[in-house]
Amino acid sequence: PALLNAVARVRIGHTRMALVDSFLVANRLAVATGSATMMCPAPAQGGCSGRPDWSRGWLVFADVDGDRAFSARDTLIQRRPALAGGIRLHSTVGRTRIVFQPDGDIAGSNLTFTLCSAQADPAGTVVLSNAGRFHLGQASTAQISSCRDG
Repeated sequence: PALLNAVARVRIGHTRMALVDSFLVANRLAVATGSATMMCPAPAQGGCSGRPDWSRGWLVFADVDGDRAFSARDTLIQRRPALAGGIRLHSTVGRTRIVFQPDGDIAGSNLTFTLCSAQADPAGTVVLSNAGRFHLGQASTAQISSCRDG
C-alpha cells in the first residue's frame, strides 16, 4: 500500500503539472493572438467530449472558426494523452470545456479539477478561477468519491 500511494502521488503530481502547463499555454496564446483558445477533454476517437472526465486526455486549440468545438478548421496546439496507472481527472459537473478569452480570463465560472487514483489514497484538486489563475488543493471525501465513481 505504501508503494502504491507513493507512485500515485507522483502520477497525480505529474498530471497536475501537465494540466497547469496546458492552462498557461492556452492563456498565453489567447492573449498573444487576441482570439479564444479552448481546452476540452478528448476521447480516443477525436474531437471534444461532452463529459467532465478528462482522464482520456485533453486538447488545447485555437478556436479559429469561433464555434467553441474542435474541427479541421481549428489549430491544434496540444494533445495530452490518456492518463496512465489508474489516475483519473474530473472537472466540475457541467464544465466540459474551458474558453480562454483574449484578455486571459476564462468564460463561465470557476472550475475545479479533481485528481484521484483508482488503487491508492492520494487525491488533489486544481482550481482555475475566472481570472485565469489557478491553485492546488486537497480533495474532499465527496470529491474523491465522485472522481472514483466518475
